[in-house]
Amino acid sequence: MKLALVFPRMIHPSGDPPLGIAYIAAYVKKHTKSQVSIIDTTFHPSFDYVKEQLEKLKPELVGISTDTLMYNNTVRIAKIAKNLGITVAIGGPHASILPETLKDYADIIVIGEGEETFKELVLAFEKKKKDFSKIKGIWYKNNNIWWKNIARKSIENLDQFEFPVFHMLEMNKYFNLWHSLDCINPKLKGTNIIASRGCPYNCSYCQPTLKKIFGNKYRIRSPENVVAELKELKKRYGINAFFLHDDTFTIYKDWVKKFCDLLKKEKLKFLWSCNSRINNLKDKEMLKFMHESGLRMIHIGIESGSQRILDEIYNKGIKISDVQKVIDSAKDIGIKTLAFFMLGAPGETEKEIKQTIKFAVSLNATEITATITTPLPGTKLYDMIKDKYKISDNFADFDYYNKRAFEDPKLSYKKLKKYQRQLLFRFYIHPKRWGYIAKHLLTLKGWKKMILKIGRFL
Repeated sequence: MKLALVFPRMIHPSGDPPLGIAYIAAYVKKHTKSQVSIIDTTFHPSFDYVKEQLEKLKPELVGISTDTLMYNNTVRIAKIAKNLGITVAIGGPHASILPETLKDYADIIVIGEGEETFKELVLAFEKKKKDFSKIKGIWYKNNNIWWKNIARKSIENLDQFEFPVFHMLEMNKYFNLWHSLDCINPKLKGTNIIASRGCPYNCSYCQPTLKKIFGNKYRIRSPENVVAELKELKKRYGINAFFLHDDTFTIYKDWVKKFCDLLKKEKLKFLWSCNSRINNLKDKEMLKFMHESGLRMIHIGIESGSQRILDEIYNKGIKISDVQKVIDSAKDIGIKTLAFFMLGAPGETEKEIKQTIKFAVSLNATEITATITTPLPGTKLYDMIKDKYKISDNFADFDYYNKRAFEDPKLSYKKLKKYQRQLLFRFYIHPKRWGYIAKHLLTLKGWKKMILKIGRFL
């Protein structure tokens, strides 16, 4: 039996490998006799390429992973596969939240985490019966009637998963674009890993979507298991850096301490970065032992310089008064920061946007990302505004880098884009950031990465 997994990233090329399908491929290869292939369009953004690969591989089942921004590309790829007589299963965040939007294009829709589900689908194909009635976590079509099976519970022990099949991806190309520690050295060779699944917080722009995908419980691998994966990556590829891509890494202080101790004990000499939250970073001692193990950058969601927006719109659960203190503490220890901001929240005034711009520029952060507030389907933010604003029915408009998914009569898209560019320009021309800019200008690789970053917002 042949399975092809497709990752349809046609825009915004990135150094972030598709870990989701890499985990699924590893699990299916381990627990079935099937031949598994990955078709990753990150470096081949062409539907002709996908068709050529499908014609060459001749899979019986194609699994497409999609988020909302990838929806239109997913539909086109699904049509190509079906025209070739291939059974189509679609999973990923969008499939879990809006499965009904895929019924015209898929034979099977995978809800939630996909490892165990795809394993069982492949086993059903291997038996030639193609009986999907007992496979949890799917919708499937039989005689043109859609059947909805019961939900699948999340797997508690994440250590039971095989490490992602990095060797099935074009890792040298991903290494060349990886930019999570450019502020230290654009020449570092690194990649992303994931230590946990889920998020216990309730930000309106993420929840309850994350809980629908990963379940209500936050789960984390053992420190030993994560370090074992890092050792394998170092041995196979010679990496010297990594980024923990978890939504929020620093939830359990004891876990973080043990992980850092293991990194030091194994003498792996990695430099690394992670995502976190302001309210999880107030412990200076924790920052110190993370730094001692190689932490050099933290990505922090701040989102706005207006406390009203943080409380009433984003339900962020942080205080603006804590932001500068945490960033300064990290800087004192030797840890740089990247701050995430969003502009154009529903009902956000121009005064509040200007407040955010002024606040962001004043911070001692090294980098920022300034996106446009996007009410992704299934989130509380979407539900808050669906009856008040006109929301686009074209999922391509949910590109938070350079498009707007809803109309605000009090703030035009043109003016919002002006503010977005103003924020980015004012932040990076400040003398505080000249060292960061210089690091990019001194090497060809740095130039390429900087152009890639800028291109997302044009």
